[in-house]
Amino acid sequence: MSPPSSAEWLEQIAEYWREEHPERDFERVRALLALGRLSFQMPAFQKRMLAPFQLSPSDYSILSALRRAGGTRTLVPGDLYSALQCTPGGLTKMIARLERQGLVERLTDEADGRRARIRLTAKGAAVERKAGTEYLAGADRLLSDLAPAQIDQINDALALLLESFEREDG
Repeated sequence: MSPPSSAEWLEQIAEYWREEHPERDFERVRALLALGRLSFQMPAFQKRMLAPFQLSPSDYSILSALRRAGGTRTLVPGDLYSALQCTPGGLTKMIARLERQGLVERLTDEADGRRARIRLTAKGAAVERKAGTEYLAGADRLLSDLAPAQIDQINDALALLLESFEREDG
């Protein structure tokens, strides 16, 4: 027997909650459960899209942050910590891996010789561009059954959810 689809799984949980707590409206919790399920599926999708480029989602985030930096395409590690919400040690390992692949390089900060700047190389820019193009194509395929109005509704609802979580986090 195959595992239930996400819709079936959500319905099974909804049925349980309706039986256990008939006085409660389950729809708010249902939305959070669906997001929880997506939180497992999204990283798998990202990994599939980035695997041909030998990049993890975090690697790609570093490359795209450097590309978006414009100009010299350099950032200091502190800028990347903020963007990735990772530990300094974790970021150091990611940068070292990207450096070994020739996708980024460390430069001495001319204003503060104790600090390094991370720069996107030409190879890194090309890989980021190709990976981004493939990621967008994958997103188009994944969401191809949705009408533009449905995408707008999802985007609006997700923006509201993000605001709710950010308010809750303070």
